[in-house]
Amino acid sequence: MCERCELPLEGPARVRYNPAGLALPSPIQGHATVLVGVIAAVVLLVVGAWFLNHGVGPFKAQVVGRSVEADAQGARITVVDLRVRNQGDRSGRARCRLSGVQPDGSLVNSGVSLSQNIPGHGSVTVRLRAANMSDAHDVDATCS
Repeated sequence: MCERCELPLEGPARVRYNPAGLALPSPIQGHATVLVGVIAAVVLLVVGAWFLNHGVGPFKAQVVGRSVEADAQGARITVVDLRVRNQGDRSGRARCRLSGVQPDGSLVNSGVSLSQNIPGHGSVTVRLRAANMSDAHDVDATCS
């Protein structure tokens, strides 16, 4: 026997070296192990795909009304009404922001506002206020 690998010196062993004398696994056990691994991988892929498609959002926003009001100090404030739709299966809250173009061509954005809870596949109307957008045109809303 080789001192390093403990295999016979006169050629390869006919049977795997088994110093404890344990029974060798049958070929069916090896095939069953591979089959169980493949089934587990498929189940994980299906469950993962289900969770990817059954969550909160995406949210789609549509401007349904716009007006300009004065605040307590007399400054002009743009008030925009949005219809926000949750396209996901679970309810959640959307973060919405207004953007527009000033008469000089510069872009202006409002702060981010959090909507109320929107049910899955439902919609709500959200009112956003922006102090620096009274003269802006091409006002659009994005929600995420």
